[in-house]
Parts: sequence; C-alpha cells; structure tokens
Amino acid sequence: MKTYLRVVNPIVALLVLVLCLVAAAFDDGLFKPAGLLRGSISTYFLANGLFCSSALFILGRVLLHLIGEPKGPHADGTAR
Repeated sequence: MKTYLRVVNPIVALLVLVLCLVAAAFDDGLFKPAGLLRGSISTYFLANGLFCSSALFILGRVLLHLIGEPKGPHADGTAR
C-alpha cells in the first residue's frame, strides 16, 4: 500500500492532468489552446484536470501519513 501511495499515486495524478490538458488543448484533432481562455468546454477540462489531479495527489499524501509509522519522542506508544 505504501508503494502505491509513494510511486503509483503521483504517476496516476500526473496522467490524469496530462489527459485533461490534452483534451482541453485539442479541438477537432487540431491544437487550439485559445479555447482555454474563451470559457468553452476546454476550460472545463482544464479545471477538471487541475482539481482531480491535485485532489488525488493530496489524498494520497494524507493517506500515506495516516498509515505511516508514528514518529516522535513517544513512538513506542507509551505515555510519559
């Protein structure tokens, strides 16, 4: 699980971002990045890619810290 969260999860988040950017930049098979600024469906794909990839990455980091081993002065679980 830790290997997935450390290696695979960021790669999947980057892949989601790249796919959404490609979908936003190409219209009718032609490279048209001007659609990103007009507020068309391209802007939706750009926003969707940014949100989904960042949410996936942040969730992976949070889960990695939650299942990680405890650190600090009382890592053995004793209360002092």
